[in-house]
Amino acid sequence: MGDVHYLISETAKRVGVESHALRHWEEELSLPIGRTEMGHRYYTEEDIQLFCCIKELKEQGVLLKEIKEILPDILHTKALLKEKKSASLPATATAGIPELVTDTPGLVEFQEFLGATLQTVITENNRVLEENISRNVSEKVAKEMDMLLSAKERLEEDRYRKLDHLIRQQQVIRKETTKPSAGHYLRKLLGES
Repeated sequence: MGDVHYLISETAKRVGVESHALRHWEEELSLPIGRTEMGHRYYTEEDIQLFCCIKELKEQGVLLKEIKEILPDILHTKALLKEKKSASLPATATAGIPELVTDTPGLVEFQEFLGATLQTVITENNRVLEENISRNVSEKVAKEMDMLLSAKERLEEDRYRKLDHLIRQQQVIRKETTKPSAGHYLRKLLGES
């Protein structure tokens, strides 16, 4: 009952994104967000911290499907840190203190874990992107070269076809000009030169 609940608009403001982004992330990552009796979403401090983490990963270029893959590890680590923190502090000391204090060693460990995980994910993502881009560029260049060579061959073929046609026309014209005309034959027959 001591948990503070926030509405989506207030949560979005604290995370620094639009409300629709929170709804989208909730849906895509299958996040268990609490609901009121009226069916409205409400968020806890932990939810806000998780959304801040997701936002940071997104800003660094990590895709939602990749975040979804590492999300169980993040949530598991967060739960372990929470257990470790609650075990290290006496029950009376935790009364009235918010869930996560920003200068606790557990948070530093979580941030280090998150940083290492993020670095691994980004490195792997960059490698896969590099391979995909290289393959796609190679395929496109090969296709483009094939198209250019085919176009060049068609142009040369058309040029030679036109040249052949012109040569044949010239030959026909020469034959016709060297043929004796009908009048010439008549004059020969009649003995006239």
